[in-house]
Amino acid sequence: MKIKSLKKVVLPICLSLSVASSAMAADAKLSDDEWHFTLSPLFLWGMHINGSSTVGPAELPLQIDFGDVLDNLNAVFTIHFEMQKGDWTLFAEYQYVDLDPSVDTSSGAEVGIDFIDQMGELGVAYRAATFGINDLQLLGGARYTRQDLDVKIGPGVQLLDVSERWLDGFVGMRIFTHISDNWTFIGRGDIGAGGSDFVWNLVGMIDYQFKDWGSAFFGYRWLDYDYESGSGMDHYAYDALQHGPLAGLSIHW
Repeated sequence: MKIKSLKKVVLPICLSLSVASSAMAADAKLSDDEWHFTLSPLFLWGMHINGSSTVGPAELPLQIDFGDVLDNLNAVFTIHFEMQKGDWTLFAEYQYVDLDPSVDTSSGAEVGIDFIDQMGELGVAYRAATFGINDLQLLGGARYTRQDLDVKIGPGVQLLDVSERWLDGFVGMRIFTHISDNWTFIGRGDIGAGGSDFVWNLVGMIDYQFKDWGSAFFGYRWLDYDYESGSGMDHYAYDALQHGPLAGLSIHW
């Protein structure tokens, strides 16, 4: 049946869009006492995955390219929101991915897969220093991940039903380098743990503000998970580096 190979592909693919990060940020140059808002309603992270996944006793290597995600994508929704007043910024993000691929096994039977991956992030950032054209923020928050996988063969014979959810706290920093009135470099780095044994996140991107109300961003992101739960046949682990280019649009008001 080669079901192990299905797990190798499907589980990490769903994490690949889980995310993109809090780097879609409000303009850190703002220093008045009014609220300023930034909304990034849809963005894309072109993900590659390198690492391993373990389901039950089997550890499987992961080598996933972004094209594998596009081939099996059924639905995706991403949104990032920030509100800033003075030195303080609150940010929130939600990502939803639904994969619904089918795979033919060596015996000729068709295996249907339904995988839903959701991730929510909530955090706060504080501008701790300004030096030259740079603003430095300290940040902290929590990231919730939920994954639901259902694998069936033929008209309804269930082979696998997995549900994983966990919560991680994180701390880190962001830097805004204001190259000009329109161009800004944004970098973010954070580390966390909780449900995961350890997770780290690194983002570097360029934001171009083409109007007072809008900007476009592009860059690169790395996200590394070390997650493990259960034992025996219920054992599940995900130890992989997810990385790739990201791009999108932001609305400011």
